[in-house]
Amino acid sequence: MLANLPPIVPRVLGQTVSWLVRRKTPALAAGCALSVLLIIVAVSSRMNALTPLFAAPLHPSQTLEVERALTIWNEPFMADAQHTQLFVPALHRRDVLLRLTLAGLPHRFVPTTSEVLEQQESAFAPQSSVDDRRRAGIEGDLVAGLRRSNGVADATVVIAPAVADPLLGDDARAPASASVQLVMQSGAVLSPSAISGMKRFVAAAYPGLTPERVVIVDGTGSLAGASQVTVDRAGAREQRLQSSIQSALDEVFGAGAAIVRVSLRSSGLERTSQSTRVTPHGLLESDSGKEHGSDGGKHFERDRDRTRYAYDTVVEHQASHADAVAHVAVAVFLDARKVTTDQVASVKDLVRAAAGADLAAGDDVAVQALPFAADQSVTPRRLPANVSRFVAVAVVALCLCAGGWYLRSSHVTTQMNERQTAAAMLGVALERELPQTTAYVLSSMPPTVRANVLREYPPELRQQIERHMNGHAHG
Repeated sequence: MLANLPPIVPRVLGQTVSWLVRRKTPALAAGCALSVLLIIVAVSSRMNALTPLFAAPLHPSQTLEVERALTIWNEPFMADAQHTQLFVPALHRRDVLLRLTLAGLPHRFVPTTSEVLEQQESAFAPQSSVDDRRRAGIEGDLVAGLRRSNGVADATVVIAPAVADPLLGDDARAPASASVQLVMQSGAVLSPSAISGMKRFVAAAYPGLTPERVVIVDGTGSLAGASQVTVDRAGAREQRLQSSIQSALDEVFGAGAAIVRVSLRSSGLERTSQSTRVTPHGLLESDSGKEHGSDGGKHFERDRDRTRYAYDTVVEHQASHADAVAHVAVAVFLDARKVTTDQVASVKDLVRAAAGADLAAGDDVAVQALPFAADQSVTPRRLPANVSRFVAVAVVALCLCAGGWYLRSSHVTTQMNERQTAAAMLGVALERELPQTTAYVLSSMPPTVRANVLREYPPELRQQIERHMNGHAHG
C-alpha cells in the first residue's frame, strides 16, 4: 500500500516530521491550543443543543400559548412538525420551565365544542353519550372564555344537566346547575358586576340553566359574591387615596423622593338609626264655649276650650354599611437626602390637602424623613444565543492570538540566545588568531553573528579586523 503512494508524499512527511522535531515547543503549544479550541467548541455545541422542553407531548393549543410566552420572553425555541413538542437549548431548559410554572403555563387542556365535533361518533351511540360529549364541549368553551377574563388565571366549569326527580312527580325534573371555580391572578379581585356577568355568561351557554343556579367559588373555595364587595370597595378606596397622595408628592419633590402607604380600617358592622325632630310653628286655631241643659231631671253645665298648634315632624333614617371607613392611617416616608427639614414640616398639611374629604379629624398622618437605601440591585440580562456564541468565538480567537504572539516572541528570543551563544563560542575560538585570520573567518558569517563577535574585542583590535575585512571584501 505504501508503494502505491506518490514519491512526494514520503518526502513531505519526512520534512514535516523534521520541522516538528526542530520546533517542539511551538508545535506542542499549537497542539494544546487546538485541543482547547476543540473542547470549547464541543462544550458550546453540547450546551446549545436543542432538547425537548416537556417530558410528554402537548395539545397544539397548549403548545401555541407556550410559544406566545417564549416569544414575549425572547427565548429561542423550535416546534416539531406535529406542533405537540417544543425544543429549547439544554442550558436554558430549567430556567424556561421555572418561568412557565410561575406564569401558570401551559393551562390544562379542555376540549371545546369544535374539537368534540371533530371526533368520530358511532351511529349506534346512545343519546346520553352524545349529550355528555356536547356538554363537555360547552364546558370547554366556557373555560376558554373565562380564561380570557381580566384577572382570571384559570377556570374550571362543571355543568349538571336537568334530571328527573321522583319526589316531585313523574314528569318533574330537577333544574340544571353549574359550578365554576376561578383561580385569580395575584392581587386580582372580581367586582360584584363581574361576578354577575360571569353567572349570566355561564347560564346563557346551556339550555335550561339560570344565573341563580350558577355557583362561583375562588381558588380557596370561598364563595364569590358579597364577601368580595367589601374587599373591593375598601381596596379601591385605599388605592385611590394612596395614588392621590403619591402623585402630589412626586410633583413636589420628584419621583423616588417619597413613599406613601395608606391603611383603611372598616367598621365591620352594619348600623341603622332613626331620629325624629318636631318643629313648632305657633297657634293655628282655638275656640271656647259653654254648654248647659237638663237630662232626666238633672241640670248640667260644661265648658269647652280647644286649641290647635302647627308643627313639623322630620324623621331621619341613617344606615352605615359594613365597609364604611372607621379610621384612616397615612404613613409618608421621605428621602432625607432629597428633602430638607423645613419641607418635612409642611408635608403633613400637604397630605391632608391632597386626601381631601377622605381624611377626618381623628385620622392619623405620620411623616418621617429617612435616608433611602441605594438601589444596587442589577437585574442580570441573558445574552441571546447568537451573541453568546460570537463572544465565545471572539474570546477563543483572542486566546489563540495571544498564544501565537507568545510563541513567536519565545521563538525569536530562543534564536537570539542561540546566536549569542554561537558568537561567544566563535569568539573564544578566534581569540588567539591573527587579525587577518579573524577577518577572513568573520567575513563568511551572518551579519548578526559578526556583530556579536566584534563586540567582544577591544576597540583597537576591532578596528584592525574591520580594516582587513574591508580590504578582503574589496580584494
